Amino acid sequence: MKLIATIKNDVMKSSRNKKLEHFYSLCDITSNVLDVGVTDNEHNSQVNLFLNEFRFSSNQYTGLAVEPMNNIRKKHPKKRFVEYSGDEIPFNDNAFDWVFSNAVIEHVGSEEKQVKFINEMNRVGKNTFFTTPNKYFPVESHTNTLFRHWYPPLFYRWCEKNSPYWNKNNLVLLGHKNLKELLEKSDAKKYVIKRNLILFYPMTYTVICTR
Repeated sequence: MKLIATIKNDVMKSSRNKKLEHFYSLCDITSNVLDVGVTDNEHNSQVNLFLNEFRFSSNQYTGLAVEPMNNIRKKHPKKRFVEYSGDEIPFNDNAFDWVFSNAVIEHVGSEEKQVKFINEMNRVGKNTFFTTPNKYFPVESHTNTLFRHWYPPLFYRWCEKNSPYWNKNNLVLLGHKNLKELLEKSDAKKYVIKRNLILFYPMTYTVICTR
């Protein structure tokens, strides 16, 4: 299990760096950006990666979180951070040029909540860039389990005994078909789903919604 975790972390680091490069290739240097899903607990170097490596001016960055951001505010005093309930995003329509969200949509809950999450990002952003792990990648990235997550009832029973923090309310994994169904039910006018491959197999997906 430790070997799997080590390999997974190295692969995830490479994958996240590639996604950052992809985002910045699309985003103009003058853009103001909302980062949805910041956390106050940076338990490893990959947490808050977008925040910590933000390439534009600090006044172009806003971080959105569902928890108090006391530590992060001290670490980044020139950036803006906003807490919210996880429901409606507390900004006006088209408030941001881009909304960025890395691996958050799988944590918001039911399909209905996932659709609303997409709609809220698209409402406050002129463009939206979000990512999520592929449900059908062999290794589940949150628990390091192999294949069990392909069958949710078995996976959630396993989580109850071995990783009780995770459950069907805070970890709903998505495959390509699931993502497409969510986007079709959402208010997204134009979208692209990009497969981020590892050894010719999608490990994660990137979704880009534009006006």
